[in-house]
Amino acid sequence: MTKRTPRPPILKPNETYTFRSYFLMKFAPADILQELGVSLVRETINLPMASFSQFTRLPDLRQRLEEGIARVSLTSAARREVLIAPIVLEVAHITEATVNIEYPIEVDQFLRGELDYYI
Repeated sequence: MTKRTPRPPILKPNETYTFRSYFLMKFAPADILQELGVSLVRETINLPMASFSQFTRLPDLRQRLEEGIARVSLTSAARREVLIAPIVLEVAHITEATVNIEYPIEVDQFLRGELDYYI
């Protein structure tokens, strides 16, 4: 039986990490999560059902999205502006919530950055 040598740490204590940093790493997400002392549990959730008839603004949203897709090149941040923003704003309207754009978050040195949208 061979003795397994411990792997060097993935995260360096003297560095800070943003959300993007993790996407650029070549390590398995499970290994990164293990080093952070957390785990990911995948399970089905059952959300309450709603009737589409109560969302009277959805046909207008669909029309705006289809028009935007036809008129804008979707190769850059335009995707956010043309596709995601109208949907987020509609969700905020339906839920009567406030939308924060480019919302800064800092959990600790291993997780900080900006959320594009925070409802």
